[in-house]
Amino acid sequence: MLDSIKGPKDLKKLSIKELPELASQVRKLIVETISKNGGHLASSLGATDLIVALHYVYNAPYDKIIFDTGHQAYAHKIITGRADKFKTIRQKNGISGFLKRYESEYDVFGAGHASTALSAAHGIAAARDLLGEKFKVVAVVADGAMTGGMSWEAMQNIGNLGNDMLVVLNDNQMFISHRVGQLGKILTKILTLGTVRNAGKKVEIFLNRFQ
Repeated sequence: MLDSIKGPKDLKKLSIKELPELASQVRKLIVETISKNGGHLASSLGATDLIVALHYVYNAPYDKIIFDTGHQAYAHKIITGRADKFKTIRQKNGISGFLKRYESEYDVFGAGHASTALSAAHGIAAARDLLGEKFKVVAVVADGAMTGGMSWEAMQNIGNLGNDMLVVLNDNQMFISHRVGQLGKILTKILTLGTVRNAGKKVEIFLNRFQ
């Protein structure tokens, strides 16, 4: 199945039921390659299903998908026409381990490390609105990136100016090491309250009606 995916347009030809199998094949390629070449395995494996879904729903490169860290975007590289080159990742004359604008039109922002995507995505969304264009903007942010001040500054501006964009928080509840600091304690307390859990369960039941 993966051999037939030369870009997101090919992905859209699949049925929703076929997407888990595609994601499984993408993860297999990531594991095989990164085990030999080195790289960031866990973050990319954790984001694979999310990336498959985003490229299935949105119309990149017209719609802009911005990743907060290049570490989690291996599946993005594979789906956007670089599957045949993926085994050269992090090798001499091979593809980059991060996102590079010169490498692909799908790499909208040259993401390396964390906390930059929200600002970049908001800038793109604001420019789009000034120009009267209609494309969608999505920022994929891992929980570790939310420890950076730049992310919080961007959230302030996004909320204040109100430009239309989607922020996807990929929260695996741990980033490199366990949470530290008062903010982490407060958020943990809020998220473990019975009312929050019950609300989440009700939303899940509601959404299941449409499957």
